[in-house]
Amino acid sequence: MCIRDSLMNNTAANKKQAGAALVVSLFILLVMTLIGVSSMQTTTMEEKMASNTREHQQAFEAAESALRAAEAHIEDDVTVTAGFDTTGSDGHYDNSVQELWRTLGWDNTDSLADSSYTSTYGSAPAPRYIIEHYGSATTAIDKFNLGGYGTGAGGGDVELFRITARGTGANNQSPVFIQTYYGKIL
Repeated sequence: MCIRDSLMNNTAANKKQAGAALVVSLFILLVMTLIGVSSMQTTTMEEKMASNTREHQQAFEAAESALRAAEAHIEDDVTVTAGFDTTGSDGHYDNSVQELWRTLGWDNTDSLADSSYTSTYGSAPAPRYIIEHYGSATTAIDKFNLGGYGTGAGGGDVELFRITARGTGANNQSPVFIQTYYGKIL
């Protein structure tokens, strides 16, 4: 009877342990599920960050393009400063309003578009710019004509302009503004 008692004791012990394996495996499954969900959330956040970085880079490139277009516009098309006023219907303003660029709608009525810009990221709106005339600065001849090089590029009245360029990414949600000063002898 000794063998029979021993077998009965083993069977009773096995019945007690059968539920423990199920509980342990369910706990491991729960931990693995939490790790998977956490990894998915991290991946989603990283994708959003990469998208925002790309959007900002695109907006910066567009603003930089508008800045270069404005400099070319001053160099090629601005011959007098009489057209710079407070209305700025042509994108040319005087310097009577502080931080003018913050109050503009940046549309066809108050700024100029860089029509040469083509986005490599998709259908982004054309970047825009404004030019503000800041006044004149008189300089001596030897300040601009170093060593006698150049013709007619000596001193005189230099007209000072502040250029503000605005670019956006494809979704038009992240504007980037760049400002620079530009001088030209008229």
